[in-house]
Amino acid sequence: MSVNNIWTLLIFVAVFIGFNTSVRAELPSDDPWAGLTFITEEYPPFNYKGADGKLTGLSVETLIAAAKGAGSELSVDDILILPWARGYRMAENDKNVVLFTTSRKPKREKLFLWAGPLSKGSPSVLLARKDRGIKIKDVKDLYKYRIGVIRGDSLENRVKALGGPDKNIIKVHSGELLAEQLEKGRVDFWAFNLQGAIKILDTLNIPKSDFEIVYRFPFNDNYLAINTKTSPKMVEKLQKALDNFKKTSDYQQLLKKYNHNTTSL
Repeated sequence: MSVNNIWTLLIFVAVFIGFNTSVRAELPSDDPWAGLTFITEEYPPFNYKGADGKLTGLSVETLIAAAKGAGSELSVDDILILPWARGYRMAENDKNVVLFTTSRKPKREKLFLWAGPLSKGSPSVLLARKDRGIKIKDVKDLYKYRIGVIRGDSLENRVKALGGPDKNIIKVHSGELLAEQLEKGRVDFWAFNLQGAIKILDTLNIPKSDFEIVYRFPFNDNYLAINTKTSPKMVEKLQKALDNFKKTSDYQQLLKKYNHNTTSL
């Protein structure tokens, strides 16, 4: 390869990396939330990229509004979008990392500090194609079916806890892929939060009427999970900001906007 071609390749790689790497803008040092790193994942309706490519969702809008009320300049551009498993590890290990939307479960209680809830828990379910005619009368009935989950998500552990064979748990990186696999019959059940599943099916133009709920999981409220080495005073600031915003009519409008009380397809 000629020198010119090598330089052309290097320039192309640099440009490609520049366009595909999210650069986080640091909050000003005098910002009340300065030093915090906020991490989320693609998980509608709580946190996801909208049609304009910008991060949005019930949890995102709640967080940004709470930040504004607290005098913070936090914006969606300051929030990192990472695969759940990676973000979870960072929240466990790195000071000042804040992960959302995180279900507050007893087994997680001592792993993090908590601020919230951002919203009440929403039902997580197993969805199946209606034309399969699958009926579940007992948990053991699930064992013979393939269940699609997002790798590292809390529902992966919940599905494992049902007691079925590990080989029947199909792990992927996104809800969109799970929806497509369910539609095509590559998995028998899709484990996901109901509101998010509806959002994804609508986005992919897949008729909701083709599916049904065959199993419902118990659910927990949605929080900010904060690394345990973070200052308790900072956690108090986050909690106060959320409490203040949730008292407003704007918060109630957000709940309506995202159909947060949906319980059926």
